[in-house]
Amino acid sequence: MEVDYTKKIAVFTIDVEEWYHLEYFKDKKVNKKQTAIDGLTSFIRLIEENNIRATFFIVGELIDKIKHTLIDIEAKGNEIAIHSYCHRRPVNQKIKSFKDDVRKCQNELVKIFPNKLFGYRAPCFALDRKRLNELNKLDIKYDSSKINQSNHPLYVDLNINDFEKIVPNGIFVKNNFKVFEVSTVKIFGLQIPISGGGYLRIIPWFIYSALLKKYLKNNNFFNFYIHPFELSTNKFELPKGTSLFTRFRFNYNRKKVEKRISRIIKILKDYNFDFKTFDEL
Repeated sequence: MEVDYTKKIAVFTIDVEEWYHLEYFKDKKVNKKQTAIDGLTSFIRLIEENNIRATFFIVGELIDKIKHTLIDIEAKGNEIAIHSYCHRRPVNQKIKSFKDDVRKCQNELVKIFPNKLFGYRAPCFALDRKRLNELNKLDIKYDSSKINQSNHPLYVDLNINDFEKIVPNGIFVKNNFKVFEVSTVKIFGLQIPISGGGYLRIIPWFIYSALLKKYLKNNNFFNFYIHPFELSTNKFELPKGTSLFTRFRFNYNRKKVEKRISRIIKILKDYNFDFKTFDEL
């Protein structure tokens, strides 16, 4: 079915990973008995209450643990996609290791969903052009790793200057391979993500909502993302040596995330956005 890209389109996504997959904890001793998967359950309930479908980017290590959940959400029209197997920043992996990681997650998902092709999002949006080119060779349908925020230490500026711009600030294509950009808005010379994640928690709501409305007035594509730990009601014992700043950005306003997501959905509906999955686009 042809997609009308002149219409206003919103895609809701969740990077299905554990709290300890965060880059800030990768070299620390973590208690893996603590889980944030209840946050995934909360996200599923939220989208079902609002009658929207979403794209779920899965870390392969968790597939066995949440297999039945994946089957259920896919059967309800949601999309399953790849978020690496072991949640390592692609630019920190050699090309072969990167390809092996993607292929391993791909193979595990195919066991559950035979004859399907999957989209991809890089951990920490840390994908460069060399590795993007490899995704095409791996039968990946699309990528959603582009974010225009060069001042973040973990993100990577993905160069796709030779791609055709289907939707400004949102959807790009080359040889039928699409790249979907995470939504940001420029303010005081800085690109600020108004697309979820930690920014949804840390930026005061009156500022966040104003930035979101500013963006929606001028753009037809909105790409939202969140993580299970941000919706989890569990208390986490963070590793020894975790800095005060990391503790702050991990815990701050997690209790308000569910309410804020509901508000974002209402704002999008007020601005006449249709909710799609990346697969539908």
